[in-house]
Amino acid sequence: MGGLRLNTDLHYEEVLKVIGLDKNRKDMVVLGALLKAQKDLTDFIDFETLRKQLAKDEGSRKGKDPLIYRSLSWLEKEGLLEIDKSSHKHGYNTKISMMERALEKIVANNVEILEKELKQLNSEITKLAVMKERIGSIATGLIDLAVGKREIEKPVFAQGWNNILRLFDDKVFNGLKKGDVIRFTLDWLTQRDYMNPERLKNIEKLYEIGVETRAIDHDRSEKNVRDNLKELLLQWRHKGYKMGYRVFPRDDATYQFLGRNDEGIVLVVSESPLSATWLSRDSNPELIDSAIASFDKDYEKGTDLADFEG
Repeated sequence: MGGLRLNTDLHYEEVLKVIGLDKNRKDMVVLGALLKAQKDLTDFIDFETLRKQLAKDEGSRKGKDPLIYRSLSWLEKEGLLEIDKSSHKHGYNTKISMMERALEKIVANNVEILEKELKQLNSEITKLAVMKERIGSIATGLIDLAVGKREIEKPVFAQGWNNILRLFDDKVFNGLKKGDVIRFTLDWLTQRDYMNPERLKNIEKLYEIGVETRAIDHDRSEKNVRDNLKELLLQWRHKGYKMGYRVFPRDDATYQFLGRNDEGIVLVVSESPLSATWLSRDSNPELIDSAIASFDKDYEKGTDLADFEG
């Protein structure tokens, strides 16, 4: 039993430290002296009596009167004691119910402060995680700032399905994080091995970290794609993945691409032979904005695959 009591006392001491009420703090010593001086919880103790109790508890370390008054003022402000100011000599009183209310308030305030600090820390951790993923570009940016210039990323050309897949991995999928959006058209994909199990597994990993995809089907040659992806779309949505697929019939030509946010796109420039180019925002902002705006307009008007009949 003695060991249990010791552990409980230690627990209480740790709790008091967390909320800023260390038992060795002068304010708490004064509060303890007040409790000892009260023969009854209704008693109001005058300053002289309190000072004598502090002298017993601390001897010569009891402190000067201004320091004791400062502690009494703080304890009153926190609601841990009340002061009877009806006579020339003030009286001081505390009781369990008063302490309960004061502690509830102190704990609530500390929780609010810690929650704000935790939110700030989470924000900083997220920023650092992004920096870690993009450390190469950040280092380049720092060098550019130091020398007073900023390098414009050059377009990258790829021909053939496998080379284009590598371009996707390098320029679009690399370093994606929660909240990033991938846009892609489907017409040019109809003759490709887009259902490769290994690539589907990698794409699912992106959904798991919170990446969103938006696909547009212009109802030209995409029927096989719809048939293949509809069941998978419903399965992945059931898992909470953000997989968008909308059908918007369109006969005229438009941009065929796969894009990363508004940072850049892999633009399909030829389907025979299959060829594509990575264009960053730096290299061609007008084309990037035009392609994304056209996509978003069609996507907004489109019908979700789950509701589309055709």
